Amino acid sequence: MTEEQQWSFPLSEGELLPCGIVIDREGDWYYQGSRMHRADIVSHLCQHLGRDESSGLYIIQMGKQRCYLEVEDTPLVITGVLHTAEREGDKPEQLLLAIKHLETRESLDPESLWIGEQNVLYCRVMEGGIPARFLRPAYYQLAEFIQEDKEQNRFYLSLGGKRFYIGINPG
Repeated sequence: MTEEQQWSFPLSEGELLPCGIVIDREGDWYYQGSRMHRADIVSHLCQHLGRDESSGLYIIQMGKQRCYLEVEDTPLVITGVLHTAEREGDKPEQLLLAIKHLETRESLDPESLWIGEQNVLYCRVMEGGIPARFLRPAYYQLAEFIQEDKEQNRFYLSLGGKRFYIGINPG
């Protein structure tokens, strides 16, 4: 049985069909109204997450087959932020993001940060292709590195001796 054959939602090579999956604001996945509890399955689906360029819809793509998801806000959420200090001969100072349903941490691209509606903080992950929303605990962890530039009336992330200004609603 191929990977494409093991899923019961409609994977199509032609017309983009709905998967029957909804991702809520907290990053929880639901299939046909029931919460998906199998972490291994949700993690696997997250690894096949993408965006259809023509429609702008979030999709699951396995090989040539794909279907679209309903997403309340962003398909991924940040659950934690870990600061790694610069060490001699090691990688420079960085912030690592814990993304719900994914076992690996991803380095934050500080230039991808923006503030959305209701002052919710977002960034781009998975090589800049997918937006992710910071859950409240992760937001507070990141806030330790955010400072205000009173002259410009803007906030910035201070990392590695550089200022990365936080954008507003990039549309």
